[in-house]
Amino acid sequence: MIAAIAPGGFFSCSPTGDDNFEVKGVKLAIPEAQKVYDLLGASDRLQVRYPECAHDFPSEVREEAYRFMDRLLKWKQDQGSLAR
Repeated sequence: MIAAIAPGGFFSCSPTGDDNFEVKGVKLAIPEAQKVYDLLGASDRLQVRYPECAHDFPSEVREEAYRFMDRLLKWKQDQGSLAR
């Protein structure tokens, strides 16, 4: 399903200690999806982070995700307001 999004952006925060979601599936799926992203010349549009924590979205990973979305959407912060 991730490969079907290509070349659109996909960012996953997949904590290694998450009790709600098994990280093994993500670790198996991402390399397969990466092949499609690579084929389409969009390697940098598939990102995954595996923080060592429980079900959480750590602030440092959250900031990476926001920068990723900003880059893909080409949004810039201009004097406190968002402008395209």
